[in-house]
Amino acid sequence: MRTDQLSRLKTWFNVYTRSFLTGETLSDSPMVLKIEHTARVCDNIRHLGRSVDLAGGQLCMAEAIGLFHDLGRFEQYRRYRTFNDRQSANHASLGIDVLNETAVLDSLPADEKSMIIEAIRFHNAPALPGTKPPSSMVFLHLIRDADKLDIWKIFADCYRHHRRVEPAIVQHLPDLPVWEAKIVNAIMEKRVAKFQDMKCLNDFKLLQISWVFDLHFSETFRQVKKRGDLLAIARSLPDDPILRRAIAVISERLKAA
Repeated sequence: MRTDQLSRLKTWFNVYTRSFLTGETLSDSPMVLKIEHTARVCDNIRHLGRSVDLAGGQLCMAEAIGLFHDLGRFEQYRRYRTFNDRQSANHASLGIDVLNETAVLDSLPADEKSMIIEAIRFHNAPALPGTKPPSSMVFLHLIRDADKLDIWKIFADCYRHHRRVEPAIVQHLPDLPVWEAKIVNAIMEKRVAKFQDMKCLNDFKLLQISWVFDLHFSETFRQVKKRGDLLAIARSLPDDPILRRAIAVISERLKAA
């Protein structure tokens, strides 16, 4: 992908996403959050891409994937007033529909268009397909790591500064002093917890820190440790022996990386 093609995609994205804004701060807040999230994910994916020696057209491809990874969130929220895929529609599929309907990628070579769509399709999947060539897998891994880094930042900043978390991004889960054993058990078994097991805000936090078992690049781990966002989320959990043991497993994973 050429830099001028990436620039055109960015212009299109800015026009498209701002068409969802109404000028009312409260109603626009979820959309603004996603616009800002996208910008930071693009920064993250460029940084991670350089760390694995991507350059030129490959780096432009990575940034285009970051640009469009959450495109479906805008239509999702307009239609359903939620970011909960289970209660609405898969936002990756919605984003692919938008790209196809608007034909914004049609001027790209077929292989580049296919790669962008494939990366969007799998960026939020529970697991990646095991049959893809390494040249494809690097982009799938990059977007998943870049996305996680910023999701952790969003939540950690709220907890550090005692700010109200946008209800839409915590899927309107109740803030209760409890947690699901299934999610804690996933961490103890060193695997990613499942969205369908969440019932309250603590479950959401635990699920997020379990993502450490689905990171792919050494630079991602370096950024996690440097930024401190993951452990800031962990520290916002109730002080309980069960949760302390789960957090210790996360800490050990970071130390080993």
